[in-house]
Amino acid sequence: MSTAKSILGIVPGLQATALVMHNVKFMKDSMKPSKNPMKPKKMIKLGVTNLLGIGLIKPTAQMINALD
Repeated sequence: MSTAKSILGIVPGLQATALVMHNVKFMKDSMKPSKNPMKPKKMIKLGVTNLLGIGLIKPTAQMINALD
C-alpha cells in the first residue's frame, strides 16, 4: 500500500465526521431559544445534504481503493 493511498484512506472517515458535525450543529442551533424553531425549509435542506453526502462517501472510498 502506497503512502498516498494510506493517507487518502482517512478521507471517507473525515467526510462522514463532517456530515455528523453538520447535523449536530443544526440540532444545537435549533434548540436555542433565540433562534426560530426548526423550519421545514431548513430540515429539507439538511435532509438533501445528508442524502448527497452519504451518497458521495462510497464512491470516494471506491476511488481511493482503486488506486495502485
